[in-house]
Amino acid sequence: MQKQRLKQLQLDQPKPIKQSSAYRKFYDEQFILLQQQYPKRTTEELTKLISSKWKVKEKMNKQKYFQKNGFVNLSDTERVPVPQPPPPIMIIFQKQLRQDLEMTHPEYSGTQIDSTIKFEWGSNSALKEKAADEYKKLRQEYENQKKEFIIKYGFWPQHKKHLGEQVKQIHHNSLQINPLAQLLNKKVKKE
Repeated sequence: MQKQRLKQLQLDQPKPIKQSSAYRKFYDEQFILLQQQYPKRTTEELTKLISSKWKVKEKMNKQKYFQKNGFVNLSDTERVPVPQPPPPIMIIFQKQLRQDLEMTHPEYSGTQIDSTIKFEWGSNSALKEKAADEYKKLRQEYENQKKEFIIKYGFWPQHKKHLGEQVKQIHHNSLQINPLAQLLNKKVKKE
C-alpha cells in the first residue's frame, strides 16, 4: 500500500530537467560553426568531422590529467613538473643516519651501515622524532605546492595504472575468474 502511494506521489511531482552531456554541448557548438564554414556539406559529413574533433580533444584531455615521470603534458609543447610527495619517515631517517655514519665511520662497509641503521631504527627514538619532524615539514611544503598547482592549472594529475595492475584488481575483486582477465594476465606476463 505504501509503495503504491509513494509511486503516485512521485508521478505527481515534476521530473528534473536532464543536463546535456559534454559531447552534446560540444556537438551543438561545433555543428553551428562548421555549418557556417561549410554550407554545402551534409549533416552526416559534419557529424563525422565533429566526431573526429571530439576524439582528438578527448585524447588530449586524457593525457592532460595524468602525470608521467613527475611531469604532466598541458599541450603538445608545454610540459610542467608536478610536486612529488615526501619520502616516508623511514627513508628520511635512513638518509640522515647513512650520511652521519659515512662521515664518522668511513671504514664501515655497506652491510655494516645497513645493520647499524636497522639497529638504530629500533632503539633510537630521538633520531626517529627528528626524522618525523623533517617529514612533517616536507609534507607541509608538498601540500602548499599541491594547492598552488591546483590554483594555477585547475586540476591535480593522477598516476596512470599499468595494464597488469588493472588485471590484478579485476582478478582479486571478482569471485569468479573472468576468462578475458586471465588471457590479458597471461599476455602481460609473457611480455
